[in-house]
Amino acid sequence: MKRKGAPENPVPARRHPRQDPVSCEFCRKKKLKCDRQQPCSSCRTRCLQCSFPSNSPVHTQNAAKPARPAWSQPESPQQDSPGLAPPGPGLVGSKESLVTADWLEQIHMGDRVPAAVSPQLRAELHEKRLGYDEVSGAARVLLSITSQSWTPNQNPATVDLIQFLPAESDSLALFSYFCRYISYLYHIIIPHVLEGQINEVYRCVERRKPVNRSYLALVFAITGSSLFLQCSIQSSRHAAMCSQRFSFLTGAALTQADYSSYPTVEGLQATMIIFHNISHIHCCTAVSGFFTIGSIIDQAKSMLLHRLDTPQSREGRKESTIMLETKRRLWWDIASFDWCLSFLSGPQEWTYLVNPAFMYTDKPGNIDDMEMTNSAISQPSTTPTAMSFFLERLKLAETCRSIVDTISAEQLTGKEVEYSKILDLDRKIQETQAQSPDFLRLDPSSRRRYAALHKERPTIAWQGCILQQAWYSRLCRLHRPFFIRGARDPTYSYSYMAGLSAARKVLEIKRLMDEEEPRFSPSSSVIWSIMHHVFMAAVMLLLDVCYNGDDILADKRKEEVLDACRMLSKAQQSSALVKEGIDAMMGVLRGNYIRNGKPLSTNSGLVSGVDALDSQTLAPPVVVEEPMHASSSFIDPSGASDRTPLQEDRDLEDIWSELIDNGGNMDFDADDWTGLFSNLTRGTMPPTQTDIRHIA
Repeated sequence: MKRKGAPENPVPARRHPRQDPVSCEFCRKKKLKCDRQQPCSSCRTRCLQCSFPSNSPVHTQNAAKPARPAWSQPESPQQDSPGLAPPGPGLVGSKESLVTADWLEQIHMGDRVPAAVSPQLRAELHEKRLGYDEVSGAARVLLSITSQSWTPNQNPATVDLIQFLPAESDSLALFSYFCRYISYLYHIIIPHVLEGQINEVYRCVERRKPVNRSYLALVFAITGSSLFLQCSIQSSRHAAMCSQRFSFLTGAALTQADYSSYPTVEGLQATMIIFHNISHIHCCTAVSGFFTIGSIIDQAKSMLLHRLDTPQSREGRKESTIMLETKRRLWWDIASFDWCLSFLSGPQEWTYLVNPAFMYTDKPGNIDDMEMTNSAISQPSTTPTAMSFFLERLKLAETCRSIVDTISAEQLTGKEVEYSKILDLDRKIQETQAQSPDFLRLDPSSRRRYAALHKERPTIAWQGCILQQAWYSRLCRLHRPFFIRGARDPTYSYSYMAGLSAARKVLEIKRLMDEEEPRFSPSSSVIWSIMHHVFMAAVMLLLDVCYNGDDILADKRKEEVLDACRMLSKAQQSSALVKEGIDAMMGVLRGNYIRNGKPLSTNSGLVSGVDALDSQTLAPPVVVEEPMHASSSFIDPSGASDRTPLQEDRDLEDIWSELIDNGGNMDFDADDWTGLFSNLTRGTMPPTQTDIRHIA
């Protein structure tokens, strides 16, 4: 490549020796434009050691300023700094884009590498940081989307969606991320089929042919889900931005496909992926109707998914096994979500929309995706497949529906449930849980027996932890109304013992996720449902310590509570959205303590004034995103936008210690403290659908 100012027509008669390189070694290797300073801007923004050949011309005006070490946070700009300009179309040559991309890379991995990624991925990052990885790819995609001119109130029917389409390599890489870290929770896609649909989108764009808008919606939904998970680890502001953009783009694609009138399997997959994995708080009102549970059920019924296997439907059916199984997965995923939601606090509690008496669809087969052919046979439940967890979660959902059918009348009319019903339901939960296949169980013998399988397919090990924690959480919830009562009345003592045992199991499973191999990737601490379980279990142990403060094992029980508190503290450092949820739940907890006992010290670091609010109306902090135009700043490198005005000035462990110390003053006769658990669940979900509520 000739240098600037070189002769236009060099004499070819004699080949001169190649000139010494003028760029630093990193820029030459990456083929980036180097400003030839020491260190150069590219190395400085990436926190790399900048080195030049000894005879290369460099400017040393910045040489006195040492390069920051790798993984350090970028320096905060001065307060009067106007912020970064939005990146232009040429991302590679834009200094602002490089700084912004590097900042995203730092906040995603930075100091949180040990908590956010698996040891294998962490080693790969240290070995090579060139080429595509999840972090740099996520930054590039988010930058390319946000750099386009776009407003939240844009008409979804007229927006040019192709201009927002990420590069094909980025889409496929984020699709791979989705399959590894997200899809195993809701297996409603068949990866090789979806990959073909993504490829078809880009082939149509290349050939300037019409693009299937349902396929395009799937691309945006998959891309947005992967980016949202990565952004939520550090920045709730940018997670909110991601959810706002990609929910809009997915909804716009569905609008242009006339999905409401002519629903498709791919369109339904896209809506459910957004519904499961991306926040609805920041969803544009023009498209938000696509992503509600009622709308999703209506669309599924209009496609006759609820009567897929009636005799009339079977006659003359020509669908392939792949399409038929995909439809079954979609319907039963919707039904399981609806039924599990009915046994969670909130407006949907004690009711559900999918009536099993008015549907006739076979359950999906226990078949691995690559084995799905017209002659495929469903494997027994003892054979591990990609669908094993899906089918076991469905059993959990049916148990939740059974609980609602049994005690909803008493709950809705304000009558006390007969304790015999609680004991019968407890027995049913434990019997169904005991039927889980061995490879999804957590007893030592099962873990040893399937250690090789778990190493080969780590998602199965993770699914076992999530499934068993969900079962024990249901047991906790079933016995909460009689928990404190059981500590003083022998009639209900079983609920006291069962509640404590289940709460301890929830915490034990979290330790397995953190300490045993294979580790969660990303960390289980960034999954809100898991941390919500931990918080609720810790509260049960906290109430036990407060009520039995004079017990001979009080000190041991206090340490047990504080150990759970340390899990919460670590989770606060792993995810910005999880931190918001924990802070909000602490506000509810403090409010209950103030109403029922001695006030806490004013410097507890919790939201001030919470005692003046009804805890049922409390909600977590929600970041309101300003409409973003082309001239607005994309990122505040200081991260100040994510900090609420009332920061914690004490460790969470100190706050819980004070709660324990003041617990002896609690009035445990006040509503038997059962309302506390409902308030904690009802009013404190963080602004994300990643909470996986239907398995939580």
